[in-house]
Amino acid sequence: MRKIVGFFIVLICSFPAFAQEQLSESDKIAALLDAFSTSDITFIRNGEEHDGKYAREHLEAKLKETKDINTGEDFISKVASTSKETGKPYLIKLKDGTQIECAKWLRDYLKQVEDTELVE
Repeated sequence: MRKIVGFFIVLICSFPAFAQEQLSESDKIAALLDAFSTSDITFIRNGEEHDGKYAREHLEAKLKETKDINTGEDFISKVASTSKETGKPYLIKLKDGTQIECAKWLRDYLKQVEDTELVE
């Protein structure tokens, strides 16, 4: 009986070491922005191709000007989906030449971030 009680005491005391903090929505937005500078993609804005560094800088500036961004999904839908100038969707060109809408690419990336968070 003593061994069982001792085991549970050790288990309870060590639980905080295994508990992971959940990412805040700000952390998720930062991860989405980081995706541009850490991925080998081309950002297409109004038909013009740009590198990931440009995309990050452009979207960071747009984020500062946009109100009511509280979640990663807000960032995607209100900042990183379409051009304010033309209304055209932003596109991502992958290394293999495939083009997808930036919003889809970011939603897939956000899902990976959130799934990784659950595993850790």
